[in-house]
Amino acid sequence: MIGRIAAAALTTAALLTTGTAVSAAAPVGVTVLPRPSGQFQVGTTTLHLVDQGRPDPFQPDRPRELMVSVFYPAMATERFPRAHYVSTELVPDIQRRLGIELPGLLTNSYTDAPALRDGRFPVVLYTPGAGVSRLLGTGLAEDLASRGYVVVTMDHTYEGPAVEFPGGRITSAAPMPEGFVPSVRKKYIAARLLDIRFVVDSLTRLAAGTDPDAENRWLPTGLAGALDPDRIGIVGHSSGGYAAVEAMHDDRRISAAVDLDGQIGVDEDFGQAATEGVDRPVLVMTSRQIEEVGDANPSLDAFWQHGTGWKRQLTMSNSAHYDYTDMPTLVPDAVRPAAKTYFGPIPAARAADLTHTYVSALFDKFLRNDSNTALDHPGTDPEITTLR
Repeated sequence: MIGRIAAAALTTAALLTTGTAVSAAAPVGVTVLPRPSGQFQVGTTTLHLVDQGRPDPFQPDRPRELMVSVFYPAMATERFPRAHYVSTELVPDIQRRLGIELPGLLTNSYTDAPALRDGRFPVVLYTPGAGVSRLLGTGLAEDLASRGYVVVTMDHTYEGPAVEFPGGRITSAAPMPEGFVPSVRKKYIAARLLDIRFVVDSLTRLAAGTDPDAENRWLPTGLAGALDPDRIGIVGHSSGGYAAVEAMHDDRRISAAVDLDGQIGVDEDFGQAATEGVDRPVLVMTSRQIEEVGDANPSLDAFWQHGTGWKRQLTMSNSAHYDYTDMPTLVPDAVRPAAKTYFGPIPAARAADLTHTYVSALFDKFLRNDSNTALDHPGTDPEITTLR
């Protein structure tokens, strides 16, 4: 899937808009993301993280820098503004790539609201697919936060389509004169793995009371005390799914992983998680599309052979690769027929609900020791089939 479909992610906008004149503007104040299913209100903030000890592999004269969004259980949200899905500066680039207009789209989160004072919450990291913004994991992040997780979504600078840094500075994806060939994909994955490790380092510092933000800006009240660095999970989509499982293989601070529709390697070059296995729990959720294409099967077979931890593979009927992201919710219904490469017949709201249910179930089961999750009751949802 990293080969055919994830590479195609880099031209998503063109395929969504080619041959159509369809575009839909979100009126000011509209929320189209599903309402989070948990009991808590959700706050959000951003962090600018700079790894002074690592030159950027795409800009070697600069240290590696990242932007992450943090979603967390919040309180007193009525005093804080709702967060926009896309900042004003990023709107032109993002809407051009998605073929939709987003200037008025709001999330379900409240900017810089104080964190809920109810002890420390497990942490979940989110890493997106190849050439995709962290924004497309917002719906999942909000849902997990509403259930009592601190969720950190990350952009991988110079791989994501556009990343906004403080002061309105925007970086675009690095040029790929040879195309999205395996050597390029390996370079991206290597950078991602170090990014993930650095984000974990930064969150550990934050939980200990040190502000990791490069500008040392004011952070939401109580945020540092809301993170539990001893309970960390990770979820990724497509090549982010590969990075998630590989990062857990490399870093024992990560206790559980979810791979959403990704193989565990780059084409025939399997990752170490596939060739050596991991001893911690992994949930793989595949689309019907990836099952039909079959790209992921060899690396997943190797992972099943070598892994010694709890593992399960589920598939969602009538689904395609991007049904595990926010994209189906954002794209107007009239555009969906032109985008069938990316979305299946399953309704967007149902795909989101199932994704949120089973991702949270994995983390509930292994970060909270909950034995009464959706994973403990197979057959409850007819769209979900257990493959192994």
